[in-house]
Formats: sequence, structure tokens, C-alpha cells
Amino acid sequence: MPEARRLLEGAVDTHVHSAPDLIERKLDDFEVARQARERGMTAVVLKNHFLSTALRVKLVEQQVPGVRVLGSIVLNRPMGGMNPWVVEAAARGGASVVWLPTAHAENQLAHESRPGNPPHPAAMQLAGRDPAVPVFGPDGELTADAVAVLEIVRDRGLVLATGHLAPDEVDRLTVRARGMGLRKIVLTHPDLPAIDMPVELQRRLAERGVFFERTFNVTTPPYAALTIAELAARIREVGPASTILATDFGQPHNAPPAEGLETYVAGLLDNGFSADEIRPMVGEHARALLDV
Repeated sequence: MPEARRLLEGAVDTHVHSAPDLIERKLDDFEVARQARERGMTAVVLKNHFLSTALRVKLVEQQVPGVRVLGSIVLNRPMGGMNPWVVEAAARGGASVVWLPTAHAENQLAHESRPGNPPHPAAMQLAGRDPAVPVFGPDGELTADAVAVLEIVRDRGLVLATGHLAPDEVDRLTVRARGMGLRKIVLTHPDLPAIDMPVELQRRLAERGVFFERTFNVTTPPYAALTIAELAARIREVGPASTILATDFGQPHNAPPAEGLETYVAGLLDNGFSADEIRPMVGEHARALLDV
């Protein structure tokens, strides 16, 4: 068995898109779980930009035993934005991850407004309605609803993922979140063009106890922001101790997520990472955060 395949035993992909969805996906929930199980993975987290996956993963686990399938919620407009009620409901439904806004993050929408930048694949507009989800108020402080969301995430032991917030917003958010007692904070694909977080800030956030979800999709179209060699170098710069490997796959043009994760691991091996360095990044860190 190739070394990359062996390293997927016990792995967790914390960022997978699957059908059913409002946009086309490569595989449905059940096939994502089956392919993860075939590789000996411990778990996958299903993400949907529009609706919670918390309840549907229960059906998947019943039909595909032997692998954990974890639910999440993304606080875009369809879920009411920074809505503590929907976060509480998702938590009661078994969600493991709460993502801050992605397609409806003010930063994402600002990025799309610049010439040459395409809309997010999950873009959704309603005539006469502002799609932006405010996380901070005019004073630069978290809104009351955002604070309430963080309190639920903390008290329920969930993972907080930063979505598509801007680097300075992530900086301010994590200071407040850590001060409130949140210990499970994951920075969502800092290398994505819409985020493009400076390395110096990433290092400061790592010292703050934040994990970095390095997604393989930044090496593939339509983003292709980094080569695998450049992504490996970025991991070295900030450090494997704060890195979580994930794919953000599920798009029809990409490989199936489990295959993509294996390719990602193989690429890191080719770029000088040892098995002992990869094993925590591809499984151990995520298992500890997700309690699986």
C-alpha cells in the first residue's frame, strides 16, 4: 500500500461538499462516507453553504457504519446570518462545526466587487435585500448576536470556523473569542484569494492557539492560488503544529474528496514532509478538536 494511502488511516477531512445541495456536487453524502471508509478514515465533516447538515448526517451514519459523518452549519443569509437560534438548533441536532459567513461574508462580497473576481459558487441574491451578514458593528465590536453565537459555540463545545472573514476581522474575532473561553477555533483556508492572510498574522494567530485549515482546493482551478510546493512551503512557514489538512472538494471538476486528500498527502510527502509530520495534520489535530 502506498505511504499516502496508509496515512489516510485515521484521517479526518474537515471540509467536504456533497449532494444534496443547491449547486452541483460530485458525490452524494453516502458515497462520500463510503469512500472515506474504504480508506480507513475516521471522519468527514459535511458542509453546505445554504442549509445545516446536522440532521442528515445521522441518516448517513446509519446507512454507512464504520466512519463518522459530522454535521455543520454555515451562517449565511439562508440560515439567518449571525442567528443564535439556528446555532442552538444545529447544536441540538448534533452539529460539530459552526462556520461564520462564507458567500455572504462582507469580505467575500467586497472581493467579488473588484474587477475580474468571479462570484462565489454559492452566491445568492434577493432583489432589494442586502446579502452581507454583519459580524461586527459600526464600532468595530462584535454584534450582540455574534457574541450570543460564540457563547453557544463555547458552551456546546463546538468548533468555530472563521468562514470568509477578512484577515483583520479574524484577528479581532479570535482575540474576543479566546477571551470568552473558546478553545476550538479553526481559520478557514487562509490561502484562498478572497482571504489571502499575511503570513505574519498567521504566525500570531498560531501563537494564539488558532488552527489553520489548509484546503487542497487552493491548488486547483478556479482558485489555483498556490502550487502544492508553495502550499507545502506555507505550512512550513507557519508550522505543522497548527495545521489541519482538508480538501474543500466536492465540485464536479475536482477528484472525489477522499482521493483528493490522498493526493494532497502524497504531494506533501514529495515536498519533504515526513509521515510523522503529516499524521497529526491529516488526523490527530482534527480528531482532538471534534472529539472523534
